[in-house]
Amino acid sequence: MNQMQTAPTGLSRRGALASVLAATVAAMPVMACATTNADSTALALCAAFWRVHGRIKAMDTDPELPYGSPEQKRFEAKLAKLCGQEVNILSQLANTPAHTTAGQQGKAAILRAILPTAFADFDLGIECEEIRLVMSLLDDLAGGLAA
Repeated sequence: MNQMQTAPTGLSRRGALASVLAATVAAMPVMACATTNADSTALALCAAFWRVHGRIKAMDTDPELPYGSPEQKRFEAKLAKLCGQEVNILSQLANTPAHTTAGQQGKAAILRAILPTAFADFDLGIECEEIRLVMSLLDDLAGGLAA
């Protein structure tokens, strides 16, 4: 069902990740507004992730700028800032337990979108934010019980 697309060679690794995830953002279900306070922080972080991720995706569709031009440098700086925000949100989300189904599904939807390409494109280790978020979700689903 999920098929990976090869990113154009002119994209950065983060740009390639964003382009592969473009369809996922459009297909994400809207989370219900009426949730318990138990996961308000986790759900707010999920929403913040999708906003930033969507901005990265939108930038990925912009035409390529001449390499080294002032415009290209500004573009790359803006993209780097957004990518930094995305990582920061993932870090916060990994540190925020999800107690309800909505919170757990929010985390799972993000992981489902980012992990396949992240494993392929990046050298992911146990301390990277993506893996920390996986471990956090597993803790949530296991009721916080350590193995």
